[in-house]
Amino acid sequence: MKTVDISEENLIIKSLISVIKGKNTKHHKNLLVNGRRSDAFVYFLSGRCEYRFDSGLEFTAREGDVFYLPCNSVYSMYITSEFCEFIFCDCEFDGKNASAALYPREDLGKINSSFVKLLNVFKTAKRGGNAECMSIIYSILSTLQKSTERVYLPKNSKRIVSDAERFMQENFNDSELSIPIVASRYGISEVYFRKLFKTEKGVSPIKFLASLRLNNAKKLMEYPFLSLEECAVQSGFASLQYFSRVFKKELGTTPGKYRQSVL
Repeated sequence: MKTVDISEENLIIKSLISVIKGKNTKHHKNLLVNGRRSDAFVYFLSGRCEYRFDSGLEFTAREGDVFYLPCNSVYSMYITSEFCEFIFCDCEFDGKNASAALYPREDLGKINSSFVKLLNVFKTAKRGGNAECMSIIYSILSTLQKSTERVYLPKNSKRIVSDAERFMQENFNDSELSIPIVASRYGISEVYFRKLFKTEKGVSPIKFLASLRLNNAKKLMEYPFLSLEECAVQSGFASLQYFSRVFKKELGTTPGKYRQSVL
């Protein structure tokens, strides 16, 4: 099913479910979410957490970052700090299958005040509070849209993309390699890099990296003495489970069935 970017579509927020200030500590470093029950906007107050989605998207959230988590999404979280603190707003979009996205703090100005205000208004639950909350949420969505509009293509964009393409081709089998890491090589945000790459290559860097890994895994699977897990790890996938999810999503069949067809 086609997904849309929430910052580039006119989306309708059907309902507001909750606004909560939360915290995860070092006792919950590894978390797996097997299908969210709602859409969510998250503002990261402190800490650091790595997110990996079954769609292939990966990013690291830090203090001041805002990200969107779509309903039904499957992802893992790994907290790399002692604890992380955040404000999240659970809501429901009307009829859109959107994709997860990170919006780094340097692109968002003083959006923290919007989340703090949203939390306070929701907690007071005064008459008309829901309408005010919805107004604030749409204001946050507008900020995200404006942040993407400020992206421009520099004169050296072709060189950046060409170098990034070569770098991913040479290092795709490193499971630590992610799009934020590639973007950081050029001193630009992940959002900025994704737009540069998509404009120049016609495909997202996430899809490009996943394709490199999948194509290599398919070649390795032709050797019967290699286990599926070895094929996955040698192709840059962190685990067999993650590899299987991406393989099935992109190729429409399981790794096991595919191997049977080529051996």
